[in-house]
Amino acid sequence: MNRVKALFLLNIIILFTIISSAKTLEIIRDTELEQFTDEIVKILLADSAIEAEDINVYFINSNQVNAFVTGGKNIFINTELIIKAKDYREYAAVIAHELAHILGGHIFRTSEELANISNKAMPIYLLGIIGLISGASDAGFAGVMVGQAAVSDTFTFYSRTQEAAADQKAVSILCNGMIDASYLSSFLENLETIDSNIQSKSENYRSTHPLPQDRISWIQLALRNNEKCDYKIDKELEKRFNLIKAKLFGFTHSNEETKAVYSLNNNQDLYANAVSSYLNGEHEQSTQKLNKLIKVNNENPFFKELIAEIYFVNQKYDEAISFQTAAINNLNAENDLYMMMLGNYLLSTEDAEKVNESIYYLKKSLHLNAKNSYSWYLLAKAYAFMGDISFANYATAERYFLIGERRLSYDFALKAIEEIKKNTPEWYRTYDLIEILKKEVSTNTN
Repeated sequence: MNRVKALFLLNIIILFTIISSAKTLEIIRDTELEQFTDEIVKILLADSAIEAEDINVYFINSNQVNAFVTGGKNIFINTELIIKAKDYREYAAVIAHELAHILGGHIFRTSEELANISNKAMPIYLLGIIGLISGASDAGFAGVMVGQAAVSDTFTFYSRTQEAAADQKAVSILCNGMIDASYLSSFLENLETIDSNIQSKSENYRSTHPLPQDRISWIQLALRNNEKCDYKIDKELEKRFNLIKAKLFGFTHSNEETKAVYSLNNNQDLYANAVSSYLNGEHEQSTQKLNKLIKVNNENPFFKELIAEIYFVNQKYDEAISFQTAAINNLNAENDLYMMMLGNYLLSTEDAEKVNESIYYLKKSLHLNAKNSYSWYLLAKAYAFMGDISFANYATAERYFLIGERRLSYDFALKAIEEIKKNTPEWYRTYDLIEILKKEVSTNTN
């Protein structure tokens, strides 16, 4: 089974990374990783004027250890950085450093960059850590939307002064969050042990940031100014972090590597091999491992989400629906991906009653995240199945608008407005789309 490729063309001003030409990044979304990272960000920003909800964290599927920030409040973290972090505190330390740059106003801003991030770089979805969904036709990928930001050849670098300030601020952020700040230097020391031949000399963390030796001295200075910062480990956070690392390893590394590294029979080893076996086409083995994990922890929604996906790709829709429903019930917050997935499973049954139910979950997904283009695609498909062509046209107009297909969005909005009931929310939104697009489409046509 081929691994899902979610392509995100990102050509914006990047501060930690020098880019000489258009670059293709693979952005992934995973609910387990997102929730954990959001929790860490909230801990770190507890005493800050910036709300954690204002920070956008994106995850790049890459074997390079790197993290960087861009204009606005956007943090990008490579999956391999998470895998290489020995401890959740090292991961938190990297986030603290990136937050320090944002808090310190070290980011070079342009109106073009901010416009592209907010308007064009829409979310790109992998449904958790999963493979292709049967029957998906949107570019051949499940939940994939390609967002293109404008190309810019203007880049700026952080100065040594800014890096030193960010490291010292990161120490303060970590200490205030009751996380041992010595793990920032621990992470840098850890980098020194990573084989430099594996890393791209132009794009890894060590080449886009000052030398670790210099940074460690800055951190030690800051630690001397924070007398009490040797906080103990949070065992629950560490347990969750190890599971996430295992999942990411199974997703991003070969089946042979995964079996070699995760060779025991504990929870994280089972999890890593369940993911890897699934992506390797060994669905029965993956299901067996996940059932063991569910037996140990029946409240974990992420085990159930993955087993639901396995049933789904094998067209066992009732089982997929059952496990995905259980995953939603176990999740501690409503989530657009989980609602979207359940909506997709219900829709795939082609049973009128279940398709009608899928509309409820897809609309709920879009209420949580209106920029989820794949939910719009599925919603259009569900409306068409139920014979509601006007609403199908409306949903299609929304999807095309998100992915930048303005002419198609305009055409479908015109079709929708002819049939859709007046003075409904959908009618007003369709009318707004037409007004927004009318001038743009007219200009492009001329």
